[in-house]
Amino acid sequence: MTDYNEMKALTFDARDEFTRKPIAEKIIKLLDSDIDVSPLIIDGKWGTGKTEFCFKLKNLIQADNPNNYKVGYVNAFQADHANEPLLALIAEVASFYNEGDSKRQSFIASAIPYLRLISGIGLKAGLGFAFGRYATDIPDALADGMEEIKDRSKSLIDQSLESMIKDQVEAEKNLSTLRDALSDIASTNPIILLIDELDRCRPDFAVMMLETIKHVFDVKNVQIILITNAEQLKATIKHSYGSETNSHDYLYKFFKYQINLPTTSNGPENQSIENNATYFRATVQASNVIPQEFKDNQFIYEIPTFLDLSKLSLRNIEQVVRCIETLIVFEDGEQSKSQIVEQILMVFLSFVYMMDKRLFQQIIIKEINEDKFIKFINSAQINFHDRITRTQNLQTESLILIVFSKYLPENCFYLPEDYFQLERTLKIISEFLLNYQFHNETSNLVNWKSNNSYIYNYIDHTTNNLSLLNIVK
Repeated sequence: MTDYNEMKALTFDARDEFTRKPIAEKIIKLLDSDIDVSPLIIDGKWGTGKTEFCFKLKNLIQADNPNNYKVGYVNAFQADHANEPLLALIAEVASFYNEGDSKRQSFIASAIPYLRLISGIGLKAGLGFAFGRYATDIPDALADGMEEIKDRSKSLIDQSLESMIKDQVEAEKNLSTLRDALSDIASTNPIILLIDELDRCRPDFAVMMLETIKHVFDVKNVQIILITNAEQLKATIKHSYGSETNSHDYLYKFFKYQINLPTTSNGPENQSIENNATYFRATVQASNVIPQEFKDNQFIYEIPTFLDLSKLSLRNIEQVVRCIETLIVFEDGEQSKSQIVEQILMVFLSFVYMMDKRLFQQIIIKEINEDKFIKFINSAQINFHDRITRTQNLQTESLILIVFSKYLPENCFYLPEDYFQLERTLKIISEFLLNYQFHNETSNLVNWKSNNSYIYNYIDHTTNNLSLLNIVK
């Protein structure tokens, strides 16, 4: 579960494994420019670290703030329970000021007529949420100063039908008053509101939030940034308005700009690296359970680079590491015979467990679909008839293919039949396995359909332990 309190203090200087600070700096340049960029979407898939980026962006704006921005954060998913998005937005703006501040009092007074109009008798519950249960996300001064508003809300709820009709007639006037109050506040301190987690909200609430942003907060010096999954929002719109709705056109009538959070970053040699691979390394290194010699095994970090991790979120990567940590707890270190390869297999099997349950079951019963396995490890058959003469032609995925070939209906690495060529090939394989301190197992691994190597018992042991871990899902 996301720990928002922990994230609130995060900065790019403290941690920026995906090199996203330059993106945040460009967003700030847009906000500071004369270009009308609001409302703006920061789009990212689920589990790509959008909320963390949101707080880091907020802290970066506030760290160097020549424009005296008032920067607010609204968790739309938490506000969903009140069923009135405007309440959450009003509460956040009000939180910029202390209890006795005249601007705060004037702003709240201006908001009440319009809030009453749109909320009806549900206002009491809404105020309880916005200024009660929601108080953990706003300063104490605001939460402590809501008694007067609560008292006033009682009289609002008791208004007669005649009063409600009158309010309806004066709706535009009330909305104009609220917008004027927003504009007045923003004239001195421009406002930036970061709205997060909208893609997790109920469809009707998400649409209400979009409409509120459009009709109420389209005010000079008030800039809205929505951090969300745009595709999920489009699905939400279709849910609300029907499958025939052009959700793309509907969504983007609200927004002027979209910033896409990339799923890759540049490595030390300027190569493109999947964020999932980067995050895997960072999460392993940060673990208090994984021992240092395991963390220092550089081969384990190659595994995410040849697997297709595009369907995994950062949360899924955390679950993979949790699997590894649990396996380490279960492990009997005294029984270890080849630590490097055992660690590689522990990591590989944890990824299989999280990514492909069917393949995981095939490994358990030792009947793996060859095409599926080759595709999963993004490898190719190893044909020593093709005169592979140097071990640099073989990588960690080749090690995995050699180990698991005994479980495949067809051999995926082909040895020459000529005795002298075979001896030469076995020497190449042994040199390759020496990189993993596994060369003593050469004859056991290449003896077709023989399971003499102890490593097969280790695979059974590891898959049995992983089978106990449905709780991590």
